[in-house]
Amino acid sequence: MFDVEKGIAAAVQSSNLNEELGMVHYIFSDKTGTLTQNIMEFKMFSVGKYSYGLKNSKPKKHYAPGVTNVCFEDPIFDEHFANPKHENYDNICDLIKCLGICHTVIAEKKTKNEE
Repeated sequence: MFDVEKGIAAAVQSSNLNEELGMVHYIFSDKTGTLTQNIMEFKMFSVGKYSYGLKNSKPKKHYAPGVTNVCFEDPIFDEHFANPKHENYDNICDLIKCLGICHTVIAEKKTKNEE
């Protein structure tokens, strides 16, 4: 590796790195999308004491045109959200309100060329 702007080549600073790698138990990573497309899909969530969403959900065709990256389905969620007397109904409503109000996502409608 070589930094052309500074004229500096990469240099080894430690020779015991191989020994230290064997001691690693956890790696925390921030996926930046540099090497991938960085596409996030909404598949699962938890609220209250329930977790909703099927692990192998596929994108559905019944969402509004332009809605992408949503692969959520769960008949149990549908049942809980359809029943205002369910113990988790108020929690679900609060979560949906928070998702709608407190986010930094900017929704853009895709054109046919982008899809």
